[in-house]
Amino acid sequence: MNAGVDLHLHSNCSDGVLAPAALVEMLASSGIGLFALTDHDSVAGLAAAAAAALHHGLACVSGIELSARWRGRTVHVVGLGVDAAAPALGRGVTARRNLRCARALAIAARLEQAGAPGEAALAALAGVEVPTRTHFARALVALGAAPDVAAAFERWLGRGRAGDVGADWPGLGETVATITASGGVAVLAHPLRYRLSAGQRRALVAEFRGEGGAALEVVTGGAAPHQVDTALGLALRAGLEGSVGSDCHDPALPWHRPGRLAKLPEAVVPVWDRWVAEPRRALEA
Repeated sequence: MNAGVDLHLHSNCSDGVLAPAALVEMLASSGIGLFALTDHDSVAGLAAAAAAALHHGLACVSGIELSARWRGRTVHVVGLGVDAAAPALGRGVTARRNLRCARALAIAARLEQAGAPGEAALAALAGVEVPTRTHFARALVALGAAPDVAAAFERWLGRGRAGDVGADWPGLGETVATITASGGVAVLAHPLRYRLSAGQRRALVAEFRGEGGAALEVVTGGAAPHQVDTALGLALRAGLEGSVGSDCHDPALPWHRPGRLAKLPEAVVPVWDRWVAEPRRALEA
């Protein structure tokens, strides 16, 4: 198992369930040696995560996950090694938060029209800086409109449902540029989760590489072996480095729990070699 590295994690500073310090404590008990907190459109938890990492003796890479637009679709780009105080990143975060807040209002209105307690769900999100559909799902569960988060997406928030409201995110090239201007490395997150044909996926990866993207998440939480092989092929074809990330939001979900990721294939260069004195073997032992 690739128990030493996890470069895609979420805290309650976006839509994860654990505070940054609690997340890092869980990582330490899971055998993680190097991690990145990559909250959606937020760097609010990075300082707390770094302090907790120091306390537990873990190596921490500053990160973020930015929403982007590609050919009318939403894709996610992880930024690793970013400077949280960089003006370019600040502008990118502010723009996305504004879009998220506007989208939250639209989601609430559409849920209300469809017979769900949309306004009450929105009220439950008061104080949430980065409102996501997952926040709405949890609120709907608490309000009795769905038995669990999965059911809330199936009934109210998933593809084609009342709460499926898009946002005009910044484009892929602009997003990669924001990350690189902030001193970071751009990683295309979970490339096989997007509803794309094989040709479209190759086009996405090629364009990402052409815009300055550096790495691809070859190993993601819940990925089957054949999916790792497919992602590996995409990375090698485009000349990208490889990353691994559980995309953990809730450690209670076993398929996204840190420490249970498959090993990064030998054929691809690990993106984390940029931040460790020892190469891949030291972290995968």
